[in-house]
Amino acid sequence: MSDYQEARTEDLMRRLSRFAHGINLAMAALPIPITLPAKGDVSLIGDYLPAAIRAYEIVDEQPLPEIQLAQATTALLHWITAAELVVGYTLSGAEHRADGAVLLCLAGEGHLADLVEFLIDPEGSEPPQD
Repeated sequence: MSDYQEARTEDLMRRLSRFAHGINLAMAALPIPITLPAKGDVSLIGDYLPAAIRAYEIVDEQPLPEIQLAQATTALLHWITAAELVVGYTLSGAEHRADGAVLLCLAGEGHLADLVEFLIDPEGSEPPQD
């Protein structure tokens, strides 16, 4: 692996780790909390990926409005697919896989932010009264 590819892989793993942390927070805040592996000696690919896939399979059982269920499943699917692209990038060095992983992380984090906003304030903020 070239120095460039190694540095890029490290950056991708940091992105996946940050995104996974956000997913953990959101999943813990669900009406029926879903616990995923936390930081430490957790392997993102060996430990977290299978847990994220399982969460993806069961998250639609949450008592949430349809849009929030879509946000949760989309965030998880984006993380899962990004992780799989990172694995592919480390094996092949194909830049489109690394670029795709970055895009999926960015898009998934947006869905996750919307979900967290709902979970924190499910009624929505009231506009200021004049």
